[in-house]
Amino acid sequence: MLFCRNPRWGTAQYALAIVHRQLQSQPLAATADNEASRGVRVRNHNPRTFLAGFDPQALEKGAKALGEINSSSNAKKAFELMKKQEETRQAEVAARAAEFKAMQAQAETERQRVIYDEQKKLTQHQAQTKSQMARYEDELARKRMQAENEYQ
Repeated sequence: MLFCRNPRWGTAQYALAIVHRQLQSQPLAATADNEASRGVRVRNHNPRTFLAGFDPQALEKGAKALGEINSSSNAKKAFELMKKQEETRQAEVAARAAEFKAMQAQAETERQRVIYDEQKKLTQHQAQTKSQMARYEDELARKRMQAENEYQ
């Protein structure tokens, strides 16, 4: 699935539209040159934009390549290929997400098993301790009765 506002646009056209919109929102370079020649320091009023040191050559190359693709007889095939590649990439991401969920479920199952085993060991240990205490108390009671019988 391509993330475009216009369903007829490809990914490259959408990216170019975004960059074009960002370029239009920037002040003209001529104003910056005039201010620099007067000794006024140019301030970047949009410090979070990437356009401060923007080199338009890559954008021009991309626009030229897009124009060649659009004028080519294989333009439809190229965009279909891009679409299929995007779908494949998203399917891979979904597969990785499913694999991660399966790993999480397995880890949770293992954690529950460990908790159960520890609880079982604790219960067995408590039962063993209780049994030993009962035997010890029984032994003490017998010794007490024997001592009472001998004392009388």
